[in-house]
Amino acid sequence: MKTLFKPISSMFGRKNEADTTQEQVSSASAEQSNSMVQMDDHGLAKRYCDTFSAVQTVQTKLDKLLETKELIAEERFASLHEQYTSFLDKHKPSLKKLSDEINRRIDSCIADKKDAADKFTEIKKRIQQEAKLLEVGAISKEEYIEKIQNFKPEEKECKEKYKTSQDRITILKDAKNNKYTPPPEPSSDAAKNDGAKDDVADKDRTESNKKDVQDSRSQIYSGKEVDINFSCGTNLSVKIDGIAIPIIANFVGTEKYEYLLITNPSPYSTIKPKLFQGNKLVIECIFEGQLFVFSSPIIENIAKPIRAVVLEYPKEVSVKRLRSSSRVTCRIPASLIFKGSGKESIISDINHKGCLIEVTYQMSEKNYIARSDDNIKIECSFPGNAEVHTISGIIRNVKKKQLTLLYGIQFTEVSESAQKAIVKYLSTL
Repeated sequence: MKTLFKPISSMFGRKNEADTTQEQVSSASAEQSNSMVQMDDHGLAKRYCDTFSAVQTVQTKLDKLLETKELIAEERFASLHEQYTSFLDKHKPSLKKLSDEINRRIDSCIADKKDAADKFTEIKKRIQQEAKLLEVGAISKEEYIEKIQNFKPEEKECKEKYKTSQDRITILKDAKNNKYTPPPEPSSDAAKNDGAKDDVADKDRTESNKKDVQDSRSQIYSGKEVDINFSCGTNLSVKIDGIAIPIIANFVGTEKYEYLLITNPSPYSTIKPKLFQGNKLVIECIFEGQLFVFSSPIIENIAKPIRAVVLEYPKEVSVKRLRSSSRVTCRIPASLIFKGSGKESIISDINHKGCLIEVTYQMSEKNYIARSDDNIKIECSFPGNAEVHTISGIIRNVKKKQLTLLYGIQFTEVSESAQKAIVKYLSTL
């Protein structure tokens, strides 16, 4: 009640944030209102948040005044009521103008962002066309490189415009939610020195953390450390907010640090509405014994000249080594036994816990093709040892290239003699 009866002038007279806000919005004139178009985004956002807070504060006091009308003298009520309503009559129109200007800028930024994305996609299509001309021999490699280099400035300009527009949208939308974050201030030399020390300490902690993660066979890479080098056609598991069913796609290619290209996720008809610009996809992929997990916003869902989804190159990727020990590359003839039938195959890498085995089937042998989680046996001899060993295993992953399959095998039963033969073979490499 004491606060309620203080005059409006004293309510904003103290040296605090609310007082400063009132002084700022009170000094606004029609001329300043018209000049808000010249404000930068941070200035506009701050003005809106300050005005909004002041209007909300006075509106609350007016509501409380009306609730207590019967408890105070009529003259005192009229005086306070006139001050509060005058303030609101003056500043609510200003708040509306600020809000309209913010909405105008957001719409403009969205248009700029779309324009940048469209131009970026068009550049990528032109690059793909040049690559096709190179592939069929219509142009030389030197001509291709020269042409691609000409696209780089436009490509960079599009990316910068896209990022600037997105940053502006964030500032302006935060303001509409009454949230304002000032731009970072330039630090002094002393602060820079302290910051350098902190950076060193942070780097030490980061390196320590990375080592701990590495020890647990999992590591986070960011920035220029991110290296997406999957083979074309590698299977991808895709997750999208709001979609519970399993989604799959295939890796097509990448321009390092710029974008990824994947096939249209399947089932396409179900998830097509989710493939809009800016929506994030979470990608999981098992490649060369490692699990890769990262998220990427959609740049564009394209239909021509190919059906594909263009994603931003991930800023961070989690990589987990699935094998407890690394395998050694080799070429060892073997027989893969499944459903009682043996099939000639090649062991292409191996360690004491598992191997990768390559098998090519005929069309008539489809019923004998093993699948993930099937139990199999392998018969083989190791170089320098004529003894034939039988090893039992379970298929953990399968990669298919038409009728040629690559089976990732985890050994489940290995005889002592086979273990010794493997260890002896590995020691010679």
